Amino acid sequence: MRRLLASFVYLLFSGTLVAAAHAQQVQTGPVLEPRSAAHDAGPPIAKGAAAITEQREKCSTRLIVNADALFQPHRWTLNYDASQTLDVLGPMITQAGKHPARISAVTSASDSEAENRDVSGRRALTVRTWLVNHHIVAEGTPIDSMGGNSAGMAQNESQSAKPAPGTSKNGTVEVLIDTCH
Repeated sequence: MRRLLASFVYLLFSGTLVAAAHAQQVQTGPVLEPRSAAHDAGPPIAKGAAAITEQREKCSTRLIVNADALFQPHRWTLNYDASQTLDVLGPMITQAGKHPARISAVTSASDSEAENRDVSGRRALTVRTWLVNHHIVAEGTPIDSMGGNSAGMAQNESQSAKPAPGTSKNGTVEVLIDTCH
């Protein structure tokens, strides 16, 4: 009887671990995670409005967010304090009016262009999901993953974007709003 009970407990426990491991691999939305101790050891990270650079042109507004305010290197889940910056980004998008927008991300955190593109795409999707959940952009808002480049910023058609102050290899997330349409 004891052996049967031990086997049952083992199967129950191991099934729970397998289910928990599977749940960690399948992520349905942004997950907030604490910053690692190594990441906290560096210089202070700009958050809120200090992490966002706004560039206005004739027919566009570009909001460039320093990715350090949102993500840890090589990660695409939001840090626990990312809302400080996203709570400022949302009203900036809304202030531009009801215009088409595009969300892109770029990182150069890895030596692999494929890995950079994957992380960038997931970051753009994470930010779009947050903005959709807060009724700031439409669910169909397009996203781009730019991979990486040496400047740590997204490349775009006009090549007019300047890196955000304090941009690191962790990259940027950009919201480009077409104000002429």
